[in-house]
Amino acid sequence: MSKLKHIFLLGLLFLGACTKLEELNINTNAPERVAPQFLLSNVLYQAANNNSFQGWHAGNLLAQHTANIEFLAVDRYNLGSNTPLWNSTYRLLNDLNTMVELDQSNEAYRGIAMVMRANLAALLTDLWADVPYFDAIRGISDGNFTPAFDTQEMIYTAPDGILDLLERAADLLSRTSDRVEGDIMYGGDLDQWVKFANSLRLRYLLRISSQTEVSNAMQAIVDAGAYIDSNADNALISYLSAAPNQWFIFTEREGRYTDVRMSSTIEAIFDRLDDPREAVYFKPTAASVAAGDPDFHGLPNGLSRESQNQYNFNNISLLGRILRDEPNGVDALFLKASEVHFVLAEAAARGLISGSANEHYEAGIRSSLEYYGITDADTYLAQAAVALDGNDDLEKILTQKWIALFLNGYEAWLDIRRTGIPTVEISPDNLNQGLYPVRYTYPESEQAVNGINYQIAVDRIGGDDYNSKGWWEQ
Repeated sequence: MSKLKHIFLLGLLFLGACTKLEELNINTNAPERVAPQFLLSNVLYQAANNNSFQGWHAGNLLAQHTANIEFLAVDRYNLGSNTPLWNSTYRLLNDLNTMVELDQSNEAYRGIAMVMRANLAALLTDLWADVPYFDAIRGISDGNFTPAFDTQEMIYTAPDGILDLLERAADLLSRTSDRVEGDIMYGGDLDQWVKFANSLRLRYLLRISSQTEVSNAMQAIVDAGAYIDSNADNALISYLSAAPNQWFIFTEREGRYTDVRMSSTIEAIFDRLDDPREAVYFKPTAASVAAGDPDFHGLPNGLSRESQNQYNFNNISLLGRILRDEPNGVDALFLKASEVHFVLAEAAARGLISGSANEHYEAGIRSSLEYYGITDADTYLAQAAVALDGNDDLEKILTQKWIALFLNGYEAWLDIRRTGIPTVEISPDNLNQGLYPVRYTYPESEQAVNGINYQIAVDRIGGDDYNSKGWWEQ
């Protein structure tokens, strides 16, 4: 055989081998494209689960619903950057873009994506202030891997910002005849998505109301009547009794559960209001049960380990049965009817909308009690400490809203930052110069790979620390 023929045959053998290897490297069980319904299901579950996990891990501590006995740094106001939530939220935004691209003709997917994009954008800017938004998630398509940090004002108010997205989404979803699959929250009911979009608008309009005129927009939503009005409309994902979609504390080690306790802040408020939700959120202390006189006691927030040594933890309440003993005792929350009614009650009390603040206030309390299976709302509402009397109505409205926001991500913390109600105690053992924190720091990755834009943002907000307020808090 000539050398030329030998080389030719070797070449054929090599090509054949490459073809065989390529065939072996193809996973015939994996689809080349993910269908939009699977992306929708994943975004809804992950976003809702993030809210509830963050509510347990940090939101309830910062709002002083709960306290910690094993030095979670966030309870002493050393918040860090919370890089996992930052990364997860941007991944979900990317999934929403992909979902729309996979079925560009479907207006229903696009409308739902707009609602969720607004919700995720609000989470980012409310926790970090100025963040990449308008140019974010465009690295592959636009070749921009170092997006600018947009101001919080623009993220809320500019075209394609939070409020614009929600308004256009509600309009689109109310008109389209397209349908979606994979909607694990509302089962494809677009009327419910319209209510969710409008309710988020009410939440965010009130949030920015100290900086811009919001009355006309809020009144228009109220007049149209398409907002979350009852618990049947609640925006939430139910945890399941079977793995893997159970409430995560149900399967956690005992120490992860027993480290989180009732706070003395919520103990004082519950005692003053004789509030039946106390026995839902918390368990009587082990010491009081053993003595035959079940009672609830809290722990001050933000104590060092040395300061906590003076307390008998057997006389500090654990979190309630629904938060440990049942795999599906709680829901992964976005927004409930109680919050919407308290938003409207505050708006009415402040003259931002017409109507009765008391009607929305009582509807908010009834919705919250009903959500937890508590039926005797009339007795609770009749108490002088609960009923509105024209003197301290805003404090009562905001306190009831704070109670109802238990385990709903960071919403109660955001409201305290906005209103100062209820009053929270800052521990002398805090690690933030005696200041109540208002944001996380930016992830280190932003300084490393997007340094120029990072520095512009840091200079603009007044420093990358826990105390640099965003636009709506100024």
